[in-house]
Amino acid sequence: MSEQTIIDESNFDEYFFDVRKHAPKAGQVLAKYRAVACFCDGQQKRDLIQLLKEDKAKEAALVMRKIHFAKEPDCYRVCREMCEDLASGMSDEEVAAKEYEYVLEAFYYTQRECVPKNDPHWETIQLLEYNPESGGFSVRVELGESDEDIPGTS
Repeated sequence: MSEQTIIDESNFDEYFFDVRKHAPKAGQVLAKYRAVACFCDGQQKRDLIQLLKEDKAKEAALVMRKIHFAKEPDCYRVCREMCEDLASGMSDEEVAAKEYEYVLEAFYYTQRECVPKNDPHWETIQLLEYNPESGGFSVRVELGESDEDIPGTS
């Protein structure tokens, strides 16, 4: 990737591959994106309200985790708060209009150079690689300093 490449909404899927749909390719790292998100009005939220009203809280929490990337325990907390609001007499419309904050956590396979540097929302996780010759797993660790400066590596 050149230094001039700009990754935005229009080409994000060309560089970042959702772990739910893709396997890692050679040289890719696991990138974690984490931020505070707001669950706002829309068809998906209205579908979630319907699940909660049908006594399908477990399924609703799973939808929050799998589709809306809500980190545990927020996937449960948002559903609980929505249920509490419905039980307190709020209408479906009022609950749909209310914003619920949660921590979003999404994972992608990508090349290390695609992950934004010095961005508190992004973190990389090195993947283990299977070596069929040795029958074991290995990981290539990239250190920011020379090996001589690290105790136990000389």
